[in-house]
Amino acid sequence: MPEPTPLHVDRHLALSFGAQAQAYEDHRPDFPDDLMDAVAALGHRVLDVGSGTGKAAAALLARGCDVVAVEPDSDMADIARAKGVTVEPGTFEDWDPRGRSFDLVVFARSWHWVDPVPALAKLAEILPVGGHVALLSHESSWRGFDNPAIRDIVDGVLGNNDTARRRLTDETAADFTAAGFDIRVEDFPLTETVTAAAWLDTVFTYSRFLVLDEATKNRLRAELSAALGGDPITITGSPRAMIARRR
Repeated sequence: MPEPTPLHVDRHLALSFGAQAQAYEDHRPDFPDDLMDAVAALGHRVLDVGSGTGKAAAALLARGCDVVAVEPDSDMADIARAKGVTVEPGTFEDWDPRGRSFDLVVFARSWHWVDPVPALAKLAEILPVGGHVALLSHESSWRGFDNPAIRDIVDGVLGNNDTARRRLTDETAADFTAAGFDIRVEDFPLTETVTAAAWLDTVFTYSRFLVLDEATKNRLRAELSAALGGDPITITGSPRAMIARRR
């Protein structure tokens, strides 16, 4: 089976969030408090890359960090700014640090949207020795696809599951190690029960759902809702921080 295309290559997916920025803010889960506590302890001067609506950035501000964010979508950035986050427009690859350095660079559900080769080079430019990068994931809501009936419906519309392209993998760790970082991984297990409607609201903020036409979205949501039968969904997952310290 061929390797999946890296997500950062697909700009249609990468730029799909703005039209539903408020839905993203309302329905994407926040990172657990214990995860954000651990991240905030890594550094004070923070750059949040691909900050979206500022969920991670605002949590770090609340913990006393000095945060600058980089975000290419203006609608997402406006929501973050309303939370008090300083947002500079653009992609990380094109963003100019203007000589600034940071103790900590955070990619909260966003590492898969950057090209790792120039991104790692830029991290070496802006991080001192001993500085940290935190790659955060929160895939718990994807666990709903473990239901075979749900999996079959989704794959029938969207093709094979592409969750792997969003995961922090051994290859990701190897890339950072080769670039001069020491790696550790911390998991923050959680179990939550949500309504079927709330789970579907979250699912339809994922990029591969956002790019569907409205008729297909409506049909897919109706089929998924019928398969769920209105029952609550219990999801067990482990939001994760892959933490890299520059040697």
